[in-house]
Amino acid sequence: MPEFEEQIRLTIDTIDSERARLTEFFKTFSEADWKKPTFCSDWNTGQVVGHLTLGAQFYASTVSNGLVGNHGFPLGAKTKEEFMGLRTSIMNDIAALDGGALVEKFNKDTQEVVSLFRSMGPEDLDKVGWHRRGVIPIPYFIIQRIYEFILHEWDIRNEHDSPLNPAALGVAAKNLRWRFPILYNTQPDLKLEGRFRFETPDTGDVWAMSIEKEKASFLEDLSSNFDASISAPASDMILMATGRADIDAKEAAGVLRTDGEPAKVKAIIASLFYPI
Repeated sequence: MPEFEEQIRLTIDTIDSERARLTEFFKTFSEADWKKPTFCSDWNTGQVVGHLTLGAQFYASTVSNGLVGNHGFPLGAKTKEEFMGLRTSIMNDIAALDGGALVEKFNKDTQEVVSLFRSMGPEDLDKVGWHRRGVIPIPYFIIQRIYEFILHEWDIRNEHDSPLNPAALGVAAKNLRWRFPILYNTQPDLKLEGRFRFETPDTGDVWAMSIEKEKASFLEDLSSNFDASISAPASDMILMATGRADIDAKEAAGVLRTDGEPAKVKAIIASLFYPI
């Protein structure tokens, strides 16, 4: 657990440094830049930044609730449908701001959620909060914030063959060892069991997880045999795992390497690699 606590603290620091970097990046946008299309086909640049800002509000609300044992809907919603409606309307209101105000709002709301994350103690990492996928561990919201930043910057740049920005890539790659089990447990494959090894060789990260009785767990033992192994550079692994890179094309190019029982390789990829 000390390693996990240390990684969470490093992740929070990285969120804050990425906030500052992205704020300066967004300040360079012209009025026309805010209207440009992005990899997110339904959103222009302003809407993507509006989504990032709305995300800070959502995380602050649901984590604050979870810290006091409230697992109800965030943002004051009474139902999931109301929450989803608020999510859309708040995002649209933020995206409608002029560029300068939008950047200021992004920076302010992100600073507030970072302050909340920094206020948490080790005992808070065992608590849970509401998410549309279910009630999930609070550390997920901290870990996910890094992916939101690096992925949506990539979406905004809209250069499909480019890698993720390296600034936070090392932290994001290491966090996959906790992100994968958390996400798997929100939508488990009822027929899948086994031990699975993952590697991002460019960052030197190797980790594993086990699946037993429909539950995935981080696995510290890397010495035994695995039912399936998956290896790819960190940027490619994250892009594939979020529906932003073609898995078959990456495998054909030798970027994605797999080993083990073909059925289990296919099943674990299907369970972990999908658009978000």
